Parts: sequence; C-alpha cells; structure tokens
Amino acid sequence: MSNRTIAEALIKAQQFEDEDKFEEAYECYKYAHNIDKSDTEVIQKLATAAQMLNHEDEAINGWNLYMRLKPEDPLSYHQLIDLYYQNNNYEYYMTRAKLKTIEHRLNQATDDYRKAIGCTNDEKEIINARYLLAQTYEILNKTTSAIDEYLKILDHDKNEAVYISLANLYYNEDKDAALNLLLQAIKDYPDSIAIKECLCKIYLAKGNYAKAEEFAVNVFNKIKAMLMQEKNEQAWSLLETLTNQEKQDISYKALMAEYYYNTNDTENALNWIDELEKQNPDSPLPSQMRALVYEKDNNEFEEHFNWGKYYIKKNQYDLALDEYLKAYNLQPKNTDIIKELINLYSVLNDNYACAEFCEKLVAIEKDDVATLKRLVKFYEEQGYEDKVIEYLQALAEINTKDYATFLKLGKHAESNKRLDDAIDYYQKYLKFAPSSDEKEAIKKKIDLLSTGEIPGEEGFLDKILGFFSKK
Repeated sequence: MSNRTIAEALIKAQQFEDEDKFEEAYECYKYAHNIDKSDTEVIQKLATAAQMLNHEDEAINGWNLYMRLKPEDPLSYHQLIDLYYQNNNYEYYMTRAKLKTIEHRLNQATDDYRKAIGCTNDEKEIINARYLLAQTYEILNKTTSAIDEYLKILDHDKNEAVYISLANLYYNEDKDAALNLLLQAIKDYPDSIAIKECLCKIYLAKGNYAKAEEFAVNVFNKIKAMLMQEKNEQAWSLLETLTNQEKQDISYKALMAEYYYNTNDTENALNWIDELEKQNPDSPLPSQMRALVYEKDNNEFEEHFNWGKYYIKKNQYDLALDEYLKAYNLQPKNTDIIKELINLYSVLNDNYACAEFCEKLVAIEKDDVATLKRLVKFYEEQGYEDKVIEYLQALAEINTKDYATFLKLGKHAESNKRLDDAIDYYQKYLKFAPSSDEKEAIKKKIDLLSTGEIPGEEGFLDKILGFFSKK
C-alpha cells in the first residue's frame, strides 16, 4: 500500500469488497484516512466498514468525527443511534437529541436531553447535557427553564460560558440579578474579557458610567463611558488614537456625534449623525440623536419631527403621531411634516385624516399631481362629487393635455346632466388622446349628446310605450 494516493486506495478497497475481503478493504480505508483525516467520503467508508466488521469502537470514533466535520448531515446521527442503542443509553439519548435539533424538533430534543441526564451519574456528562438543554430552551424562548438549567450547572461547575449565558438571560428582565451574578463571576475569572464587557454593558444600561469605564475593555465602550461622564478631553484623546479601520466602525460615528453634542457643536454633531444614518439607514438611533441635539438647541419643531421619525422606525405609530402633530402645530405650512403625516395616516388606515392633510399639502404645493389624484380617488370612493370635480379641474390646469383627466371630467359632467360641459371635456379628450376603441366611442357619444339626449336614458315616448306594454 506504500505511496498510494487516496483514489488508488479507494479503488483497491472496492476490489477487496468485490472479493468479500472486507478486512483488507477496511485496511485500505484506514490507509486513505491517514493520508487526509478530514476527507468525509473516506471517513464515511471507514466507519461503515468498521460497523460491518463489528469494530464498534472504531465505528463510533469514525461517525463522531464525521459528525464534527458535517454537523448538519443526519447520516452520522442515525448510525450512532444504532451503535449506542444496546450499550450506552446516555450517548443514545444525547445523539438522538442532537439529531432532533438539526431537524428543528426542539421540544422533542429537550425530552431526550432530560432522559440522557437520567441515564448517567458522571458529573461531566450531566453538565454537558444540561448545557445543551439550556441552550435549546433559550432557542425556544423558555427563559425560566434555561435559567434553571444554567443555575444547576453553576452548582457544580463555575463555568465562564454559563455565567455569560445566564447574565444575558437576566439582562432584559432583571439587570440587578445579572449584575450580582457577574460580580461573582469576575471573582472566579478576574481576567475574563467577556465577563468584563458584560459588566460594562450592564453598568452603561444602569447609568453607572464610572463603573462602566472601570470594566470596559473595548475602546468604544470606554469612550462611551467617558462621554456619558462628560470627560470630553479624555474621550477625544482616545478617539484620536483609533486606527483607520476602527474609524470605519459604526460606533465611531456615533461617538463622534456624541462628543460634538457634549461640546455644544451642533453643526458637527448633525454631520456625524448624517454619516451614522448613511451606514445604518434603518436604525432609529440617528433620529433619536438628532432629536436630542435639537432639544438642546431649543429647536422644538425639529425635536418633535425627529422624535416622530424615531418612533416610526420602532413601529410605535401612536407615539410617532403625537410627535408629528406637535411638530405640525409649530409649523403648519411645513410640507415635510405634512407629507410625514399623510404617510403615517395611510399606515394607520385613517383615510379621512389622510385626505385632510392631502388637502393641506395641495393648498401649498398646487402642482402636486400625485396628491391631487389621490384626493380624486378618495372623494370618488366617498361620493363627494363637488370635491372630485374641484381636484380634476386642478389637474387639468396643471397639464392642459392630460386626456385621461378630461375624460373623467366629461363622464362626471355627463352623469350630472351638464351636457355642454361634457361635450367640451370630451372634445379636449379627443384632441390629445391616442387612437383607441374608447376614442371612437367618445366621438359617437359627442354626436348623441349634441342632440340633447343622454346616452342610456330612455326618451319620454319610450317610457310611455314601455308603460302601456306592461298592461
């Protein structure tokens, strides 16, 4: 077998299998595996051969290696379940739980993890099963169950990863509990960067910026803590030490904006907020920061306007509406706020309020064709004929060749028996409309209207004859 390639070894192994020489084939697979221990095709063949020859330990080792290299492939899990079934209940249930996890049957996976815990007295095995069980509970949003499992692990093993996972679970519900846990953790792991950063995060959230600065390892968090204490010169000194790569980070732009906010430099603060928004346009943070800048600058309109944008991005529409209306009341002729209110009322499905602000908008921007058409559509649906005519005429004044508007005006005039107006509008329609079947129909309609008769309406004689025909 010396100096054979993997391909040659596999060919030789197949020849041995064809001759029922399975031990020899197995040796070929081992040889191929020694050449490249990460080749999953070889590992699969090696594990399968070992399993067929009842070399169970080798088969288990092979399938476990395959699982580590291809964790999403269910093949190794099924094979290991068969191998563990008779002799190792703990590994049987653990492997079954992992298989159910990759198959997204998480509730069933938790049952198997609990069964695995019940099948062993080995502390390391129990901790391993509890850790995977807790992680599965987290994915299922069963926070209380996840916390219980992590706490049971800490009773036996002061594990850094468990401390952090548990603190993150506590963070949203009980920051004091998260803080107390991490203060214990830092005693056990005094050099842990992860634990220090978690402590920094909690102290920032709780407003204890001095403590946040003490535990901050990440330079951005340290600068943030300094700025919150208005240690502006110290923060600036750190900002100047950042590399060009660090300055590309979105946190850098936010911190620069915050520095200029602290130092009352409104123009630079707003410029950096603009840069922040370009990098992350969907974030509510830039709007929040602008609102705070304008509040400090005593610009009430922009303050409320940007709080409205902030709440819009957080999908808190009632709060956004309140802020937008405050801004509108301060500047009722400002078309930007009127347009925001139109969009917001559309989202809220308040069509009447939407139409009200559309009218306010076209009273200022008289050539806003899209809004005028929107008003025509709304008032047509509501049956307000006078309003429909008013806005159709406004559209006709903006574009004197808008044949579609003339056609609508003609139809409305006809339905209201204003025949001369209808003829006039239809003729303007014919002047500008391209050739079509409808154009030919309108020509015939004009001829009929010119006689003073309304198409579709029975004449007086027809009505009398119809009356007598019913006798």
